[in-house]
Amino acid sequence: MSAFRFVPSTIAAATITIAAVTFVTFSTNLASPSESAAPQEKVQPLDPLTNEETRVAAQVASADPKVKAALGSGRQRLIQVEFFAQKPAQAVGDPDRLEIGRHASVLFYRYTGDQGIHVVVDLRQRAVVSITRLEGRAVPLGVEEIGEAFNLAARNERVRSLLGSEISGYRVANLAEGDRPENRVEGLRVVATSPKDPCYRHRCIYLLFHSREGYLAGTTVNVDLTAQTVRAERTIR
Repeated sequence: MSAFRFVPSTIAAATITIAAVTFVTFSTNLASPSESAAPQEKVQPLDPLTNEETRVAAQVASADPKVKAALGSGRQRLIQVEFFAQKPAQAVGDPDRLEIGRHASVLFYRYTGDQGIHVVVDLRQRAVVSITRLEGRAVPLGVEEIGEAFNLAARNERVRSLLGSEISGYRVANLAEGDRPENRVEGLRVVATSPKDPCYRHRCIYLLFHSREGYLAGTTVNVDLTAQTVRAERTIR
């Protein structure tokens, strides 16, 4: 059996080094984005993204020709949109004033080639600033991916025989937002280390089922989103 490791979906984002936010200590004043250019009024430079900014960032990134070329024509998915702080720059015409702007980090995953596409969007200019390619293993799971994996598993006869009629009562959890239903489905990344493993350079998810009694033991459900296949077995006889 080839070796693999599980990467929890709630902490896998820490592996993306480019998503680290860089802050600079300085004594001069920060320039707030102008009200006419900001997606919403009264947004401070280091505030979290608003819902409108999140929408705009995803729209700008998805429509950019260079981003489209990087994503290709195969299956792809928007994974997350987060606030991104750039190093402050000198304000135009005022060298004693620093301007931090408003930026968003938009992360996509493309199944062909097992690759992440990281895009930085300038929200004030509504333009793409940079595009970076990442290894697929550095891209965290999205909640929608866990939902897709569960939908595939729920249609699998082997999974249905292992879980029985209770499978219809489960709902995908969003742990990052505190959504933890009692009967819930969670997902862990499966990162294979051997080319002989079916999950090598594939987007695989190990599903966990939690009920009132705790996590279901003795059953493994592994979903390969790249190949759209499900492997399920009972580990305790």
